[in-house]
Amino acid sequence: MSEESPFNLKHASEVAYVEPSGVLDQLNLHPSIVSFIRKNKRILQVTAVVIVVMVIAISLYKSYRQNRLENGASSLAISLEAEGNTKMEALQHVATDFSGTPSSLWADTELGHLAIKEGEYENAAKQYQLVRDQIKESNPMYGLLTFGIAQANEAGKKYNLSSAMYSELKNVDGYKDEGYLGMARVLEAQNEKQKAQAVYEEYLGTFLGENVNELAKQMIQEKITRLRVEE
Repeated sequence: MSEESPFNLKHASEVAYVEPSGVLDQLNLHPSIVSFIRKNKRILQVTAVVIVVMVIAISLYKSYRQNRLENGASSLAISLEAEGNTKMEALQHVATDFSGTPSSLWADTELGHLAIKEGEYENAAKQYQLVRDQIKESNPMYGLLTFGIAQANEAGKKYNLSSAMYSELKNVDGYKDEGYLGMARVLEAQNEKQKAQAVYEEYLGTFLGENVNELAKQMIQEKITRLRVEE
């Protein structure tokens, strides 16, 4: 029996060795796809990492946002239960610390209500305007804030500003009555009786259909009659 040389052992080892098939080969992918993946392995790895990081970041932000909304709502509820200066300071805290949340908007709106109660009509109008500038016309708060601005300016005898807000308000869904009545009331306060009468008549013209509020219609007719007598 002849001795096996080191060369023969090496040769036998090379023949016995078979390159292990990769995961890509086991997936039965098209050779061109496998080749592309292998050539762009580094880029694909980086892309995958970026996607994972983005998914984690979005998930963390959603969690942070949810916690912020909950904390803001809790702080607002506590603020509304407070009294006097404590209430004002608490609402200011909510408006500042939770800016960009519904709680902040409601806190700023409540600060406007407090200003109205204190007779600070100009500050109230500014506060309502501050909130309205942050929301869309489709927001349910839009009409309420417009009404608040109109009332604050009317109470402060800034009739031109008030009339402009009431004029806008009559075109907001659900606030037609407040808009027309406010416009006419402001004009009467300015002793512009003919213009007030014209507004009432325009308002009366909107009372159409079967579901007309007869009591409100009668009230408007009486106001028109009174203004005609006073001419």
